[in-house]
Amino acid sequence: MTEKNIALISVDALQANFRYLRDKITAKSPSVAAMCVVKADAYGHSVDICVPALYAAGARHFAVSSIEEASQIYGILDAENHAAKTILILGYTPAEYDNIKTLVREGITQTVFSLDYARALSEAIVYLREEKVLSAGAALACHIKLDSGMNRLGFDTHEDAVERTVAEILAVTNLPGLSVTGVFSHFACADELESEMTNEQFARYMRVVDACRAAGVQFAEKHICNSAGALRFPSMYQDMVRLGIVLYGLSPSGEVTDGNLRPVMRLCSRVGHIHTVHAGDCISYGAEFCAKSEMRVATIPIGYADGFIRAYKNGTVMYRGKTLPILGRICMDQCVVDVTDVDIAVGDYVDIFDAHGENIERLCRAAGTINYEALCLVSKRVRRIPAEEK
Repeated sequence: MTEKNIALISVDALQANFRYLRDKITAKSPSVAAMCVVKADAYGHSVDICVPALYAAGARHFAVSSIEEASQIYGILDAENHAAKTILILGYTPAEYDNIKTLVREGITQTVFSLDYARALSEAIVYLREEKVLSAGAALACHIKLDSGMNRLGFDTHEDAVERTVAEILAVTNLPGLSVTGVFSHFACADELESEMTNEQFARYMRVVDACRAAGVQFAEKHICNSAGALRFPSMYQDMVRLGIVLYGLSPSGEVTDGNLRPVMRLCSRVGHIHTVHAGDCISYGAEFCAKSEMRVATIPIGYADGFIRAYKNGTVMYRGKTLPILGRICMDQCVVDVTDVDIAVGDYVDIFDAHGENIERLCRAAGTINYEALCLVSKRVRRIPAEEK
């Protein structure tokens, strides 16, 4: 390796996490499928590395955030002559002709969250059929999104809205060019042990699903459990469980953990310079840190342009199991750490995110953020490398 900053991606850990979670799920419910959430470039881990690895481990269902991400997954698998059973876009896609052509031709599943949006999709498909851009029988696979309490996207599941919602979903199923294959919702507080909201959301979700079934609408793919739900609520498994942060070996929260998971990303930087600062010397912008005595410090060539944000300034990096406190403000391209009494040399690698997941959690506590965000913040100028290449 020649880079000063690298993100080592352990394919072995990723595949082991997937198999462990899949087996844990199917042990409770043998027919339940694991859907891998690979949005945001596989939570910053690189879909080019992760998607083929997950496919090789047996994954056939994937979820993303946008049409661009969906097409990328389709291209990765198509290039390998593979075919995902599901590539689900969890959010909004503008109902424009070029988008619709892509969705239909690549077999991508689109989330539908309102009758108006479904009509817009249908109208676009009908037009493209008439113009012979799409075949006469072309249809777009859809999953219905129910808003069980997140209040972002979805059909209303309040008790007094069920009748209207079912009527709207029935109308969606009768629109030309749409093939409704699934229904889902999303938990807001499944990673909080004391919250009752998960039970309330599940009840609201099932109320609509059951009412749809009574009205003659059957969904082949039902799913509501996210990572925390997968670990905590096997009774709420449906036809699928969506695996996000747990795939990458980290916990949904400090309250919901699983010691069998292995972190997939190890983020490293190399020591660029070591020098001595004297009592009274200050370090970095704003002179926030001033040495009280003589110190040996190392300059590390990673900063907020790499995703090592300023808010981590009260955190640490790691070297051979030792924690090295960050001194002063983190800059765009560099930061300074305390290496007093540490046997470390220029060129040595330090861990920003270590292989055990300890330091990412320390940094998140220092910044008041979560591991999801920390992973996604790692910028594109940090190359992702399969770990076995090291």
